Amino acid sequence: MNGLFLIFALALCLLALAFVAYPLLRPLRDDGAASGAAANRAVHRDRVRELDQDLVAGTLTRAQYDLALADLERELLDSGALAPAGDREAGRRGRLVGASAIACIAGLPFAAMGIYLGVGHAEAVFAIAEPPPNSAPPVSAESRQREFRMLVQQLQGRLAEEPADLESWVLLGRTLVFLDDLAAAERAFREAMNHGGERDPDVLTRYADVLAERQGELAGEPAALIERALALDPDHPEGLWMAGSLAFQSGDEARARRHWERLLGVLPPESREAEIIRGNLAELAATPAQG
Repeated sequence: MNGLFLIFALALCLLALAFVAYPLLRPLRDDGAASGAAANRAVHRDRVRELDQDLVAGTLTRAQYDLALADLERELLDSGALAPAGDREAGRRGRLVGASAIACIAGLPFAAMGIYLGVGHAEAVFAIAEPPPNSAPPVSAESRQREFRMLVQQLQGRLAEEPADLESWVLLGRTLVFLDDLAAAERAFREAMNHGGERDPDVLTRYADVLAERQGELAGEPAALIERALALDPDHPEGLWMAGSLAFQSGDEARARRHWERLLGVLPPESREAEIIRGNLAELAATPAQG
């Protein structure tokens, strides 16, 4: 009985080893990895744009938005889509690591047999392998804060190698906003502006939002950034919302109406966002237009 069990266990281990060995030893394809990273970036930008629209429309609170956005940033970083070109050389070294891993895995059947012979019963071996009954505790706010501080450190390390990486500067700024470090977030977005962000309406409006949070109003530099964003993309949803809000705060209801009417034309007619904008316009219609 024991001999049959050992043979059966050895056969299963060798089968598992075959499944592990193939992906570790097969040649890496850098072109596929590059296209996958570009696809991940594009999906990330689309999901962030959806969050921006939800925030504009009021379907998300600022706290909910920041939490969801931080999760997206972590997912993008974990996906490897921001890995610098030098990581391709690391991929080649990964094949050597894979070979070492296979050598270690190959010894597992013999280690398992040694444990079995030491314990003396298959039931005991299976009992050792059973997972603990306790489930993982829910993630606390403190744990999440630590997690995103580690994300900041990873992004800073990446930017030390690739200081001209616009996407990483933007990710760093967004993560710092989630951590409520607006001064550091402003510095990150200012660096992003120096590396191509001045041509990206998403970066311009997000930078304007950070500046407005710090100074308590949209007037001044935030207003200039919003104007530049709309010059690049006259139908940018967040830019139109912020421009309308700025006009409303300045007492220019007519201009606010124009921006929000244009925003209403950009949003899907049946969306929750469009419904909220129609409500805002209905409130404006109750007051007389001013020049």
